[in-house]
Amino acid sequence: MTTLLPTALHPVPEVDRQDTGLRYTDLLFGFVVREIFIRLQNWPHLPAAARLQLLAVTVMVLGSFIGYRRSLNRSTYAVKFFNLPFWRFVVDQLMLVLYFRLAVLTEYPWTGKQDLRGLSAHTATLVLVVFVLYLLWDGLGAWMASARMPGSGGKTVPRYPAIDRETNQPTGLAAAVDVPGLWITVLAFVAVALVRIGGNSGWVLPALIAVLLGYRWIKEIRTSAAETRHA
Repeated sequence: MTTLLPTALHPVPEVDRQDTGLRYTDLLFGFVVREIFIRLQNWPHLPAAARLQLLAVTVMVLGSFIGYRRSLNRSTYAVKFFNLPFWRFVVDQLMLVLYFRLAVLTEYPWTGKQDLRGLSAHTATLVLVVFVLYLLWDGLGAWMASARMPGSGGKTVPRYPAIDRETNQPTGLAAAVDVPGLWITVLAFVAVALVRIGGNSGWVLPALIAVLLGYRWIKEIRTSAAETRHA
């Protein structure tokens, strides 16, 4: 009993060799992309607001999928009740729920009867909530990198040590906290919040697309630079 409670609260970290969480998340991304693409088929008949909304959602979802697969800090540890990888997995699924909601804001099949007056504000609000989840996801990653547990000789060791990308095995060394990546997300969140202030103005959706493209571009530069240093 003396070891049962700590083990229940902090399950033993284990590298996920099956990668089940990733494949499940990939599948859900596919459902979201399907909703976007079937609406894009109506492109010649859509008004400008609906086109811009679909462009914004496409940039967000595809950028998120590529960024997720490219992330150097994506957890390769097994998801267990209720470890930190579990909570990151939950955040991933909440993001996908919001992506799905964003994807279906434009009606299908298109009848031309949808009221689009609140589309820009609604889209910007949901994107802002997604960025809150991005911040939470990055924060959980920083927590994982700094988490410690008792080791031999009364010393503490990293609970989730860095993973060797070639062997997919823990190195025993503490993982680095991606502080620049976190700040990039913070700045993008602020930019989306400022865009949201515009409500249903005609510039909101184009500005949102610009912020999303800029965010993914800067994150890619950050990831590529980190890969170069570790090569």
